[in-house]
Amino acid sequence: MKFYLAPMEGVTGYIYRNAYHAHFRPMDKYFTPFLAPKHNGGFSHREINDILPEHNEGMDTVPQLLTGNSEDFLRAARELKEYGYKEVNLNLGCPSGTVAAKGKGAGFLREPEGLELFLEQVCEGMERLGLELSVKTRLGIEEPEEFDRLLSIYNRFPLKELIIHPRVLKDFYKYTPRMETYRYAAEHSRHSLCFNGDIHSVGAYGRLRQTFPETEKVMLGRGILQDPG
Repeated sequence: MKFYLAPMEGVTGYIYRNAYHAHFRPMDKYFTPFLAPKHNGGFSHREINDILPEHNEGMDTVPQLLTGNSEDFLRAARELKEYGYKEVNLNLGCPSGTVAAKGKGAGFLREPEGLELFLEQVCEGMERLGLELSVKTRLGIEEPEEFDRLLSIYNRFPLKELIIHPRVLKDFYKYTPRMETYRYAAEHSRHSLCFNGDIHSVGAYGRLRQTFPETEKVMLGRGILQDPG
């Protein structure tokens, strides 16, 4: 089993990651809070601090990008490659209203055709750059049935892995994860899956493992923050 630290804006920056890595069970991967590429290029001073190699020594850190523009994504990926990164993660899970209203994060899931074109362009560009692409996604906007279409899109592309938070955008972080839809993903995805959502205890982890023994990666967020031990 591999354990990943979830990207949480304003919380799991490099200072937290280093403190956690030094004092608790090291994660197999640490995902940065999302970086937001700008049309005029370049990261902010805060974002650069978070991705500097000297601020992530000894950790397998994966930068996450939040954008709906393929040119901005690839420009940022090129810069990340210069810092030594080999994998970049696409944020399709953020449910924030201000983010979703701009067609970013989980809001991008509202436009499957646009997302498919975006992934075509990004995957072609990432291959030229020699970089790997992973995706963190929700199930859709309103209903979990939307995920059928989304999964058929993801299955078209050479993703390193697919991290699924089995809620739709309108759920935000309420209710229980839609486990039947995750089961559908486990049965029909051509990609290696990572589960993310409501793993707040050893018992919850055990139930996930018992129900989905083929899932060998989990991403921990709010649960690990509440009790890092």
